[in-house]
This record gives sequence, structure tokens and C-alpha cells, in this order.
Amino acid sequence: MSETKYCINCGKEIPVDATFCPFCGATQGKATSAKAQSTSAPEQNNEPNQPEHVNMWIALKLGMRQTFTWSQRITRPQYWWLYLDLVLITLILTIVFGFKVYSYPAFILDPFHVNALQTVLLLVYSALMSWISVMQFTASARRLHDSNRSAHYLWFSLIPLVGPILIIVFLCQRSKAAGERFDRSTSQPKHWTHKWWTWCLLVLFTLAYAALVNVTARENAIDSALTTTSKSATTSSDDSYSDSDSEEASDSDSEDSESDSDSDSDSITIGDDDIDIADQQAYTASFTDSSWAGSTFEIDKVTVYKTDGTYTSGSGSDKQDFNGIVKVHMSIHAGRDISAYPTQAKLSTNDGQQVDADADSDDFDGDLNSGTDSDGNLYFILPKLSSVKNITSVRLKWDASYDTDDYDDDNDFKTFDATLNLN
Repeated sequence: MSETKYCINCGKEIPVDATFCPFCGATQGKATSAKAQSTSAPEQNNEPNQPEHVNMWIALKLGMRQTFTWSQRITRPQYWWLYLDLVLITLILTIVFGFKVYSYPAFILDPFHVNALQTVLLLVYSALMSWISVMQFTASARRLHDSNRSAHYLWFSLIPLVGPILIIVFLCQRSKAAGERFDRSTSQPKHWTHKWWTWCLLVLFTLAYAALVNVTARENAIDSALTTTSKSATTSSDDSYSDSDSEEASDSDSEDSESDSDSDSDSITIGDDDIDIADQQAYTASFTDSSWAGSTFEIDKVTVYKTDGTYTSGSGSDKQDFNGIVKVHMSIHAGRDISAYPTQAKLSTNDGQQVDADADSDDFDGDLNSGTDSDGNLYFILPKLSSVKNITSVRLKWDASYDTDDYDDDNDFKTFDATLNLN
């Protein structure tokens, strides 16, 4: 029986004296028989440089040394010990850095803001995770080589569900002598740490990983803020209903107390946000409208605030900066069952600004039964305000309606229009 060898390209068994492969046409190197490959060095057992005893530390050192090595092989024990090492290291990094870097973004582009400590933690975490990812990927390629398969089999991982299962099966296969065809070179003139292109790749992977983590952290922070705001708004709504009776019982005392509080306070709370105030001016208003549905809408107080610095409201495309606030106190007496929506009002100012009522305005409107009284504060965010004295008048518009079966009743819907001179 004639001796054979393995093709250095396709791995097929061919005659030992063949100069090219009859299957793929690849030119062959020095003739070495398959029998010689399996008997000349029995201690190798057809496996690539396997030490007598493989453990976690030996596998990790091999993986670190061959981080950017593609053209060699790694045995099955070496690969799975390395896999266990990387899983444990990833778990430790997640505990030490992960929960921190995913909780809050290290930098925000609009408006530009950088948290120095968070950025350092993000870059360290991203660099280590990128290194681990490259180490795992190249080790998988070498493990496939050891089972006489090309690294191109890793493309199977893109197939949902079935692909990863196939890859795991391939990675668990025994070593095959024909896998020696992938041993292009057993020596490296330079360690990967001494090559500029490997560092460039690591830097690129680190920046890409950091950007992905930062985007995820920003989304997590927004979701957390929305959840907190929702809970706070529910609590604020319950408190406003429980306090309404006491406010009605001592209306005049409450107004005096509120006036004193506004004049002495250096901050105002809207929803769950405390906003520092640089200047404020309170005005007494005398708007009353009892012309519709036997109901009375009254505005008795308007306060203009200048914030201490610029604040931001909303998120995403609705995000806007502001440095002024107008607070309008309104009371409603329902003469019949009505639906009134002052919290959806629009306010325009004498300096040309028009804004909608803030979502964190008091929840005192909606469906009101006949004979009920309700009151609360409406908040309007002003994008531009250089001085509280610049606002000398405001115009307020809101809608109200009631249900009726009378098709001739043209009075079932009304848009209120109130102009208030502030002096």
C-alpha cells in the first residue's frame, strides 16, 4: 500500500510524492507521509504542542500569547480551559466595572458633558472586554483548525439558533492529523504586543465597544428617569387631592402662606425636579369667567421665575433648554358635569414666546361632576427669559366641553381665552 500525506489546503489524503493536490489543485510542499506524521512523533499524538498537563493557568497563558494568532492550532483541553478562564474573568469584570458603566453614560454629546471618572472606568472595561473577545474569537478559529476545519465555519454562528449549536459541536471534535495543514508557521519573529497593527485593532475595538456601552447606559438612565418620574407624578396627584379640602377651608390663609413661601424660597419643585431660582415676581390676577355651563373659571395669581442657570426638560427630540417658568394658579367650580383641560393650555407672552403647559402641572382638571370645586397650579416652561420684569402680560387658552343629546346646543364646547396684564 503506497504511503500518503494530507493536502496543505483542503486536507484530503493524497499520494506522498504528489506535487499538487488532485482535488483542489494546490501546490504541495515537502513530502511527508500520513503514516510518518502519525508515527514519527508519538508524543505529539497528532495534536499541536500539547503539554503533559493542561490547566486553567497554562491555557490562559497560551491564549494571551496567541491573542492575534490564526494560522496554528489549539487542542480541545486547551480551548475549553481557556473558555472557562474567560468566562470567569468576564464575570469578575462585570461585577467590578459592568454595573457601574451601564448605570450612567460617561459622556453626552448634546449638550456636551463628560464624566471623567466614568469615562476612565468605561475605557478600562471596554479595553479588557475587547481583548477577551479577540482572544476568544482567535482561539475558536485555532480549535476549528485542530479538527481540520477552516475558520470560515465561524460564519455559521450568524444562523439563528442552529448556527451556534453547530459551532459548539465542531469545537468539541477530536484533533485530526490533517489539521496540520493550517500550521503555516510555528514561529513568530515578533510577539503580538510588539506589532503596531495589533494595538491599532485593539484601540478600534475598544472605542467601538465603549460607544456601544455608553449608548446602552444612556438608554438605561432615560428609562430609569421615566420610571421615577411616573411614580413621582402618581404620588403628587394623590397628595394634591388629599390637600384640596384643607386649602378650601382656609383659602385666604393659604394664599398668604403661598405668597410668603414664593418670595422666600430659592427653588421650586416641578414633578421630581428641584429647580434653583435666581429671581421671581408674583402678581395678583383677577380673571373670572362664569359665562359657560353655569361653571366658573378663576385665575387669581401668576408668578414669573428666572432660573439660576439653564435647565433641560424632556428627552429625545422633545428635549429643550429653558431658564424661565410661569406658574398660573387656577380654580374651577363645575355648574354641571363638564370636562375641562387647563393642563393642556397654551400660553403666549408679550415677548413672542408660546408654550404648552408642562406635563408636571397639578392634576386638577379632566371630568368634573356638577357642584365640585378644584384648583391647582399650571407650569409653563419659557426657553428664553433674561429678566422676570420682561414678562408684562400673558395670554392663556384652554378647552372645556360637556355631553349633551341636544343637537341644537352649540354651547357644548368652549375655548377659553384669558389675557392677564401683570403689574
